[in-house]
Amino acid sequence: MTSSLRRACLLAACLALSLPAFAMDNPSSTPAERFIRALQEQRFDEAAAMFKPSDKHAPAAIAAQLKRVANRIGGLASMQNVPSLPNGTSLRLEVPPAAPSGFKLMSYRQAIYKATAADGQPVFYILALDPGSAPQPVLRFEIQFPTPDAAAVKRAQQAARDLT
Repeated sequence: MTSSLRRACLLAACLALSLPAFAMDNPSSTPAERFIRALQEQRFDEAAAMFKPSDKHAPAAIAAQLKRVANRIGGLASMQNVPSLPNGTSLRLEVPPAAPSGFKLMSYRQAIYKATAADGQPVFYILALDPGSAPQPVLRFEIQFPTPDAAAVKRAQQAARDLT
């Protein structure tokens, strides 16, 4: 291998390794990436501030709920973006909790993350963003527990009780 080819390979390897670090510090990263990074770094106040302002949900209450999710369910560090949810049943929780109003059609952009919860079981985190305004505020953060069997249903119901 020639010296210039070795240098080119070394440069390519350095660039490939530096891209993830650059994306983490890049202010042009997507709102979903910034929200997930804030959760992973346990900056719950910052993550709560990314939610669309609401008269019903104070940022401090949302931050406290996000912290409960991190402490009770966990898995935030293992979050990996996936294209869709798996088929099957699940129990869904929302942060902040959905208002019990009637059906309301709303457009949103969704990002889905798979994680391994603190109990070793799978959990999915779904982030819904408002596509109509910049910088795309968070509309809701959902937690979905797959419930393929009775033990999984029991686990999901216990987690729901712990978070409310």
